[in-house]
Amino acid sequence: MSRLRFKKLWLVSEATRAARKIELHSDRILLVGRNHTGKSTVVKHLFRTLGCQTKGKSDRWDSLAISVLEFELNGRPYTAYRKANVYALRSDADLQVRVTTSYAEWTEMMANLFDFRLMLPTHQDSLAQATPPYLFLPYYMDQDSSWSKQWDSFDKLTQFANWKKPVSAYVTGQRPNGYYIAKFEESKAKASLTQLNQELSVVNSALSRVRKTLPSPVIRLDLAAFKQEINDLLRSTNILKTEQDSLRKKAFEHTAQRESLNSQISMARDALREIEGDLKYLTESKTDLAIICPTCGTNHESGFPVRLELIDDAVTLRKVISELELDHRKCQEQLANVYGKINRIKRQMLDVEKTLQTKKGMLRLKDVVDSQSSEVIRSAFTKDIDSINRQLKLQEKTAFEAKFKVSQFDLPERTKAINDFYSERMELFLSELGVQDLRDDVKKRPDATVSVSGSAMPRSLLAYQFAVLHTAKEKGDAKHYPVVIDSPNQQGQDAEHLRQMLNFIVKRTPSEQQLILAVEDMPSNFSFDGQRIDLTTPFEVLKAEQYDEACEELRDFVAAIEIGLDQRLASQRIGLFEAASDLSE
Repeated sequence: MSRLRFKKLWLVSEATRAARKIELHSDRILLVGRNHTGKSTVVKHLFRTLGCQTKGKSDRWDSLAISVLEFELNGRPYTAYRKANVYALRSDADLQVRVTTSYAEWTEMMANLFDFRLMLPTHQDSLAQATPPYLFLPYYMDQDSSWSKQWDSFDKLTQFANWKKPVSAYVTGQRPNGYYIAKFEESKAKASLTQLNQELSVVNSALSRVRKTLPSPVIRLDLAAFKQEINDLLRSTNILKTEQDSLRKKAFEHTAQRESLNSQISMARDALREIEGDLKYLTESKTDLAIICPTCGTNHESGFPVRLELIDDAVTLRKVISELELDHRKCQEQLANVYGKINRIKRQMLDVEKTLQTKKGMLRLKDVVDSQSSEVIRSAFTKDIDSINRQLKLQEKTAFEAKFKVSQFDLPERTKAINDFYSERMELFLSELGVQDLRDDVKKRPDATVSVSGSAMPRSLLAYQFAVLHTAKEKGDAKHYPVVIDSPNQQGQDAEHLRQMLNFIVKRTPSEQQLILAVEDMPSNFSFDGQRIDLTTPFEVLKAEQYDEACEELRDFVAAIEIGLDQRLASQRIGLFEAASDLSE
C-alpha cells in the first residue's frame, strides 16, 4: 500500500513579487472560486510541480513562476520544486536535495520514489518508463477536457503509442508492477538478441569475404585447426544440402500448383467461350419465346431472363479467370524466387567442393606465410563468433525466464475477477448519478471508451473515473493518492444533477484518500464537512503581501537548489573538456 497526502503549495512569481500559500491540512478540502480567481491554477500546480504537463494556459500567468509542493508519502515528508525545466526533490527527513534539468532524469526519480514501474510502448516499437502524468491520471479530473473525454487530464500524452489500454490494466491491477518489470526485462533481452544476431551476421559475412580474398590455405601447421576447418566445410555442405532439398520440394509444389492453375484457367476460358457463343446466338436469334433443339427437338426458353442468366454466368467466369490468373502470376513469382535460391545454393556448394578438393603442391615460404596468416585471421573470427554465440544463449535464457514471469500475471481468472468488480461498481455509480444509456462494453471493461451525448457525458465520466478508482484501491497496488476534481459543473448540468455529482464525489471518495474538490460556488442543499478555501479576487491568486514570507520560508531550499545546479553545470563542463581532450589526442 502507498499513501500520498498533499500538505502545502507555494506559488511564487519573482517577476511580480507576489506569492500564494495554500495550506492543505485536511483530508477533505473544498476550493471555492468563480472564473479567473485561480482555483484551477492551484489544482493544476499540484501536479505540474510533480512533472505533469497540465492543459490550458493563461497569458496572464508568469511562465517562470516557482511552485513548491510539500507532501507526505508513506509517512515521510518531501518537498518538490519546479521552475520551468528545473526540478528538485528534497527529503525533509534528512534535507537531501536532488536537482535536475532533465525530464527523463526527473521521471526516473519519480518512478523510484513512488515505486511506479509502468512501461509503455514508444513510437519506435520499444518500451520505456511511463512519465509522471500516467501515474496521476486516475486521480485527477481537470476542468478543460476531463469532462468530455476519459484519460485526458494532462497534455502531451501522445508521447507514447497505444497507452490507454496498458494504463487501464496497470491501474486496475490486471497488470501490476511485477508484470511491467518482467516485461521490460523481456524487452531488453529481445533487443539484445536482435543486436547480437545482427553482429553475428556481420561477422559471418566478413569472414566469408575474407576467405575469398585470402589465398587457399594449402598448408596446415595446426592439425587440429585443419580438422576443424574440414568439419566446418562438411557441416556447411550438409546445411546447404538440407536447404536445397527443402527448396526443391517447394519448387515441386509450386510447379504442381502452376499446372493446376493452368488447367483451371483453360477450362474456365473454354466455358466462357461456350457461354459467349450461346449468348451471341440468343441475341442474334429472331425467335423471342423458344428455340427448338435440332438434335432432340426439345423446346428451350430464349427470353430476356435466360440471356440475363448467361450474362451473369459470363461475368462470374471472367472474375474467376482474373483471380486464377492473379494466383498464377503469384505462383510464377514464387517459383522464380525458389529457383533463384536453388541456384545460389548450387554456387555455394561448388565453392565448398572446390575448397575440399584443393591439392597440396610444391611448398614455398610464401605458401607457409599465407597459410599461417589465414589461420590467424580465421581463429580471430572464430573467437568472436563463439563469444557472440555464448552471449546469445545467455540472452535467450533471460528472455525465456522473463517471458515466463510475464505469463504468470496474465491469468484469465484474475482478469475476470477485476472486470467483475469494476462492472459492479460501474453499474452502481451510474445508477447513483442518474445515467441511463451507456454501452454494455463500458460497463464491463475498464479499457472501453466512454461515449455519451449531452449532459450525461460528465456524469458518465465521473462514474467511470470512480469505478476505476475503487477497482484500483481493491484490486491494484492500493495507491491511496489524493483525488482532485476540478469544476464538475460542465455541459449544462441542472441544479439537481450538479448537487447529485457533488454529493457523489464526497460520498464515494475512499476515506483513506485525500479529496480536493474545486467548484465555482456552493450549491444549495450541499454540505461539505472539511476545510474550505475561498478564492475571491479575479486574476489575483498571488498576493504581494505573501511574497516576503515565501522568500523567507523557501530561502534554504532555493539556495540548496542553486548549489545543485552549479554543481551540475560544473560537472557538464568537465565532461565537455574531457571529451574535447580525447578528440584532440
